[in-house]
Amino acid sequence: MQWCPAGDRNPQVSLEIMVSNPDDNGGPAPQGAPGTPPEDTDELMAIDEMGLEPLSDESGDYRPSIDVGLITEHFTRGIEFIRSREWDNAIEQFRSGLELDTLREHVQCPIALTNLGFCHDKLEEYDQAIEAYKQAIELDAQCDQAHAGLACVYMDLERPAEAMEAGERAAVIRPDNALTHYNIGNARLAMGDHIGGIESYRQAISLNPKLFHAWLNMGAACEAIGDIDGSIASFEGAIQAEPGYAKAFLNLGLLYGRQARHDDSIAAFQRAIEKDPSEKKVWILLGLALRCKGDDFKAVEAFKAAIASRCYEHKAWHNIGLIHAASHRHEEAMQAFRMALQFEPNYAKVHVSIGREYTRVGRDAEAISALEAGLRLRPGMPQAFGLLGTAHARLGQYLEAVQAFTQASELAPEDDSYHLNLLRAHLDVGRKEEALAELKYLEDRKSPLAAQVISEIYPS
Repeated sequence: MQWCPAGDRNPQVSLEIMVSNPDDNGGPAPQGAPGTPPEDTDELMAIDEMGLEPLSDESGDYRPSIDVGLITEHFTRGIEFIRSREWDNAIEQFRSGLELDTLREHVQCPIALTNLGFCHDKLEEYDQAIEAYKQAIELDAQCDQAHAGLACVYMDLERPAEAMEAGERAAVIRPDNALTHYNIGNARLAMGDHIGGIESYRQAISLNPKLFHAWLNMGAACEAIGDIDGSIASFEGAIQAEPGYAKAFLNLGLLYGRQARHDDSIAAFQRAIEKDPSEKKVWILLGLALRCKGDDFKAVEAFKAAIASRCYEHKAWHNIGLIHAASHRHEEAMQAFRMALQFEPNYAKVHVSIGREYTRVGRDAEAISALEAGLRLRPGMPQAFGLLGTAHARLGQYLEAVQAFTQASELAPEDDSYHLNLLRAHLDVGRKEEALAELKYLEDRKSPLAAQVISEIYPS
């Protein structure tokens, strides 16, 4: 550090030499010797008057003291901006504080860098976030918040392996942080480790039973491994942690429906609507649950509510059409199906439903056209191929019928009805050996349908 007092004729004189420059004999330097201030200079001021502080004796260097109060003020303002979600303003304050402390002496620097990384993450400025978190870790390797923040960024970047590594380091430093275990669970789930994810969520919940997102994700993980009871228990735990969270009721309704607990499913969907009327997709799910229960009148009301909320209109109209079709109200069914196509022209299932309705009223040529349109959009529908085969057979187009029933039976080999129809189509074109092969398939499966066609193959 160099200093030149006012009026000094030798501006290169260093402070060290001016303070002390003994001669060869150990005495004071002679007047006018190099490194000695001239006679007409003022008396040297003390070091503390200059605002300088010496480093340790080993370094022999000097540096300016930091303004701890001003730096702290910037950091405090940054935290206030975080609380008000003003990320850019928060970044500006943290950077201003850090610029005043280039050597990072302030005790709050690691936390300030961590908060800086958090703000960049919120703004999806992931490179800057990673850099800030890594600087915080370089200053304090035990800064668990920086490791945890790094884990969150890596998850945002879909890099779960790195996220899990950072999260596990945070957990070693501070094992009692529920959020850290929650983030590790998310990383494990993203890597396909559902069992590990469940264990991490359980650790998080044991530390904070109110962490309802951990309950929710644990429910999803349990469902993924087929543990429906565990999934239901998890969503029920989420509701206990956050009674007003509509999505937990929504998920419960779906699971109850899979267990054919229709009353419970309906009640869960109704609670979801009660908790959050803006959760519009619940209306379509409620309508489906009511349909499964057989309450068509209330199901139509729910589907109309979905249409009014402008959510899944195509699905709502399709289901209204299916209800009319099941009651043999052909015109009403067709009108509803056409409304569904107005909202979603490429909805393959609606085209198939129109084809089915045409086959019911004997309009087979129109049925074929609708079914083929549906299969062009979604080729893997065995029911559509089965209906197509029926329409071709009734029009005497037996080779086309064979082809359609063959595809249906290949897509759904466990459905004996397709093999039965294929057998009959083979007989219609004189392919007895192929028909016998289908009969053997039915007999090997001990299907009761086999007895229906024996007399057709071997007429008395």
